[in-house]
Amino acid sequence: MDQQFKTERLHHLYERIQRDSGYRSTQMGTVFVPGRGSLAEGVVVFVGEAPGKEEERERAPFVGAAGRNLNELLRAAGIRREDVFITNLVKYRPLSATGGNRNPSPAESRNALPYLLEELSILAPPLTVCLGLSPASALLAEKHLRMVKVNGSLFNRQDLRILVTYHPSPFNYRVPAKREAMRLVFERLKEML
Repeated sequence: MDQQFKTERLHHLYERIQRDSGYRSTQMGTVFVPGRGSLAEGVVVFVGEAPGKEEERERAPFVGAAGRNLNELLRAAGIRREDVFITNLVKYRPLSATGGNRNPSPAESRNALPYLLEELSILAPPLTVCLGLSPASALLAEKHLRMVKVNGSLFNRQDLRILVTYHPSPFNYRVPAKREAMRLVFERLKEML
């Protein structure tokens, strides 16, 4: 599938998500944040859980603190950000009661999953990297997943090869053991490519 065709299909998919009245819960922001990156054949896709405040402002995934950490991990592995595609399971920011960020609820993840699977079908990645528990649990259909047990694991599910690692949030990134665990996964990813 050529890049123009992928662009058109993604555009239609993103329009459908925005028109779907059941997709965005009342506890979500109103700014749609689509995936962004390379549409080349064989592109690796990184999937986070949901956009945050900075992602809403920029209308792009992983541009805040977690994005800076992701950039550092990619650089250390010799992978250029412009050579990958980055998206989120949920395309609107889940809001806490105080207006901060929160993880997507199980219902929000379930509503978003069919669209994510369609997005991945369009992109046809040889490898999908789940950044955090929310996308990993959704794509692996495993609600009791524990990151400490699956970090760095490779799965084959729903015609996808899925590599799982911690979300590069500042909370995780400041913990030396988690930061090292992520670094090792990105080192492995470099070898896989």
